[in-house]
Amino acid sequence: MNLSEIIVFLILLLIALVYHRLAIRFGIVDKPNHRSSHSQVTVRGGGILFPAAVVLWWFAYDFQHTWMVLGLVGISVVSLLDDIYTLSSRVRFGAQFVALTFAFHDLDIFNQVDWYILPILYFISLGIINAINFMDGINGITGLYALVFFGSLLAVDTYLQLFLPHLIQYEILAIFVFLIFNLRKKALMFAGDIGSISIAYLMIYFLLQWYLVAQSWTIILFLAIFGIDAFLTLLERWRKKENLLEPHRSHFYQLLANQGKKDQVMIALAYAILQLIINFGLFIYPQHTPNPYLGAILLIAIGGAYIFAKRTLLKKFERQL
Repeated sequence: MNLSEIIVFLILLLIALVYHRLAIRFGIVDKPNHRSSHSQVTVRGGGILFPAAVVLWWFAYDFQHTWMVLGLVGISVVSLLDDIYTLSSRVRFGAQFVALTFAFHDLDIFNQVDWYILPILYFISLGIINAINFMDGINGITGLYALVFFGSLLAVDTYLQLFLPHLIQYEILAIFVFLIFNLRKKALMFAGDIGSISIAYLMIYFLLQWYLVAQSWTIILFLAIFGIDAFLTLLERWRKKENLLEPHRSHFYQLLANQGKKDQVMIALAYAILQLIINFGLFIYPQHTPNPYLGAILLIAIGGAYIFAKRTLLKKFERQL
């Protein structure tokens, strides 16, 4: 780390410490309930570090990509208010739609893709945002997964030279600071909606930037482990006619943590390592995006392995009852 990165790290650490104290004082906490994977009152909204890092980068690097930053700030403010007061789904989705529009404008997507592609991009982007938001459920999983994503992105940028490396580095520093408070048996802070949604927004921004150059859907494999768990769990809940917008404990990692009593940090590490293997084998080492046939085969294979593992785990729990 150079001097500027050390200064940014210390600023973010100070923000985390101040926010932790204020959150306790004003009751911005997550109280455990029957759907929780934790058993103690924990500060919510520690993911405020993620947009804070982007704002620091924006000031330090001549106010670049202002539309994207405005979208991020807007969606983060609404998400923080949701962490505090619980807003309606209309307000949340409306804010996400507006923020994505700002990101699309920043990337000049409206002039680069056909009009009929836009609804698909909005649908996929909103799906990713809310899938990652629902996936923020156990200690370390959002932070470690985000660390793999942005670290892998830096590796890809060594041959692609497309992204904003300093912005990615600032975000990685924010993730490291967050993990100091979150990657432990008893977390001091959770990311909250502001953390999971802002990090998802940034992931979408970089993936869209990549898609405009690569023109290949296989870049979505950068989120394969999260994506398959979220998508197949959503299908399962839809089949059971459950309310898809309500929190639940149906994800594979939740079953491992809650019914299986496995260590949450180890589960989070496993998800991150599996995604890192995919990123290295398909993007970093070959130095190009995989072809669609390979991407489809991999998705089917991971999906099949996921279904088998989940059904095996559920049968094991049934035998124990």
